[in-house]
Amino acid sequence: MSLKTKATAAITALALALGSVAISATPAAALGKKDRQALSILLGVGAAALLLDGMNKQDHKAKKAQPRYESWQDRQRRLERERRERERREAEARRQRAQERYDRDHRRYSHDRDRIRLPAQCVQRVKTRRGWGEVVSASCLDRRTERRLPANCAFTMKTGRHGVEKVYGSNCLEDRGIRLSRR
Repeated sequence: MSLKTKATAAITALALALGSVAISATPAAALGKKDRQALSILLGVGAAALLLDGMNKQDHKAKKAQPRYESWQDRQRRLERERRERERREAEARRQRAQERYDRDHRRYSHDRDRIRLPAQCVQRVKTRRGWGEVVSASCLDRRTERRLPANCAFTMKTGRHGVEKVYGSNCLEDRGIRLSRR
């Protein structure tokens, strides 16, 4: 029993003892012997009820304090709930990052409506000393567009078909705001 329960029991017992003495000591109390016994029995039952209630509360707290061992099915369900919640949070974070990327790119390219777009048929992959690169064929562009492209992006490249061909560097064109269609 805890100190609180013991103190409650002691105060109740003291009140019982003083109550029975007070009842028998007062001359104005016109209680008979049977009435006093009935009153003391009722007070005793009340004190016993208080003691039992205190012990019951203490037992209830002790039962709650004991660790609950989960079965393997409960553990599997808990782990599955935690996994679904983690995946939901990760998916939400991915969607948020994608939306931020879209917003950033949309702001960056919102002024692209007036930019030059070149057809994908004119883009060729070529092998250079430093690996593979992309160039844009000038003859193909002459047939498909009427736009003038920056002269400082143009250079000649040795080909097997015609000997030398004029091409534009794709990185140089993209740096100048000319978009290459990828379709």
